[in-house]
Amino acid sequence: MIVDEIMTRKVITIKSGDTLYKAQGLMVKNSIRHLPVVQGKELEGIITESDVRSAFIAKNSSSTNITVLDPKKMKVTDYMTRNPQTVGSETNIEDAALLIYKNKIGSLPVIDGKNLVGIISILDMLGLFIDMMGIIHSSSRVDIIMDKDPKNFESVSKVIHDEGMNIISVGMAPYAKNKKKQVYFFRLDLCETAGLVKKIEKAGFKVLNAID
Repeated sequence: MIVDEIMTRKVITIKSGDTLYKAQGLMVKNSIRHLPVVQGKELEGIITESDVRSAFIAKNSSSTNITVLDPKKMKVTDYMTRNPQTVGSETNIEDAALLIYKNKIGSLPVIDGKNLVGIISILDMLGLFIDMMGIIHSSSRVDIIMDKDPKNFESVSKVIHDEGMNIISVGMAPYAKNKKKQVYFFRLDLCETAGLVKKIEKAGFKVLNAID
C-alpha cells in the first residue's frame, strides 16, 4: 500500500507571513495539530501545535522572569520548521511510518516536486492498522501457539478455511514460555469458535485463547 491511498488531500495550510494566532485558530477549528506552510502550492515548512504552544511564552534572557508574548504579532515564519521531512504520494506506507517513528513527528507533508499534494499523519496510519486488524468490526479471535515453521501457519490456515471461516488478519508475538514458539492471533469474521478450536487442537496445535 502506498501513501496516496490513505493521505488527506484537502490540506489545511497557512502562509509564513500569517500570525501564530491564526495558526492556533485553524488548528482548533479543524481539530488538527499540524499546518503545512505554503507559498502558493509550494511547501515552505510546517508548524505544529507544539511549536505554537511553546512560542507563546519565552524566557527573558536578562532575568528569570517570563515574558508573555502576543501571538497576534508573532509570525509563523519565525517558529515553523523549514525543510521538514516529506514523502511522495508513491511512497510505501511502511517507509512513511518508519520516518514518523524515527523522527518522532506526528505527520508528513506529501509533495510532488516542491508542491504540496497531501498530508499523512499518525492517525491516518492508526486508522489503517485498525481497519486491517478488523478491530472495529464484529469479529472473533483464536490465539494459537505454534513453532515458527511456516508450514504450521499454513496448516492452521487450512483448518480455518476448511471450516468455511474467513481470516481478517493475523498478528503475532513471542511466546513467553518458549522462545522457539510464537503466539499467532487469528482474527476471523464473527463466528462460534468452539468447533474450530477442537479441529485445531486435533491437528496438533495448542489454542491459548478463543473469543467469539
